[in-house]
Amino acid sequence: MDADNYYIYKNSWIEHFNKNGYSVFGIDLQSHGESEGWENLSLNVKEFDDLVYDVLEYIQKVQDDNARYMNYSSSSYSSSSSSSNSSSNSSSNSGSNSNSNSNSNSRGGESPRNDNSANRMIAPLPVYLIGQSMGGNVALRALQIVGKYRGLNRRLNIRGCVSLSGMIAVEALGLPSSYIYKSFFMPLSRFLSDFLPTLRLLCEMPYKRFQYIRDIGRFDTMRYRRGITCRFAYELLKAMDNLDHDMRFMPRDIPVLFIHSSKDKLCYPGGVVSFYNRLNIRNKELHMLNYMEHMLTMEPGNERVLSKIMNWLYNMSRPQRITA
Repeated sequence: MDADNYYIYKNSWIEHFNKNGYSVFGIDLQSHGESEGWENLSLNVKEFDDLVYDVLEYIQKVQDDNARYMNYSSSSYSSSSSSSNSSSNSSSNSGSNSNSNSNSNSRGGESPRNDNSANRMIAPLPVYLIGQSMGGNVALRALQIVGKYRGLNRRLNIRGCVSLSGMIAVEALGLPSSYIYKSFFMPLSRFLSDFLPTLRLLCEMPYKRFQYIRDIGRFDTMRYRRGITCRFAYELLKAMDNLDHDMRFMPRDIPVLFIHSSKDKLCYPGGVVSFYNRLNIRNKELHMLNYMEHMLTMEPGNERVLSKIMNWLYNMSRPQRITA
């Protein structure tokens, strides 16, 4: 491993998803990786929900790009066809895979640049959100925003969500619904955010069993290693509080899979269990692991986690049997 070849495709989760028919899309969240942060500072945001809206906007871009591609392909086929008909229709049922063909209906001779027409005619791809740690909070919060704005998911077509070690609660702070969280930690973090917004807080990840995970992070040139700003820290606390407060907006028809380790010393396992028990949706699953810590995509045993996700996706994508 070196700084120029840190991310390896071979035998990765992404390769496994691709081999099973899934396209994988991702972005560097604001102030992470190569993305700019608020006021040009790494690990600094104005509002946590900005990260969530960026993800939703990116999903819409993926859907729009797919619609343009499908319309262009259909138009190209129609214009090159030797059929004497002036128009042609082509359609195929879209499966659960994100790279499956969607329903299409194109008119011969019509310009492939008619994006609005393409977006109306091409069914959006089925999308499954997967987020780890803070990304798990982002994914779950995205569902709440979808639930707040009726009709939004008709364009995004989010079919499910997977939270891996989701940042629902932090062990050192307790549950967001607790008295000490709301009466002490939230006011204190807001005070620091208001008066020392760019002061950085350093913290070592509490890895006990797999300490090499911390070392791998130090080699990653995409990571900023000088700590988060007080502003970002406050937004993280507010994000967990908002996620807990807005549970009622979780769409009842979008399945959610939680995978968490009982030995996670960063994102509190008890917070995930509490959130899961109070979550009122039709399809939810919680898998608690006892052989891993926090970074479920990297630690030994991650293959078993991937297998759980693939089995869940398979069950979500197959036709549902209707009973009388």
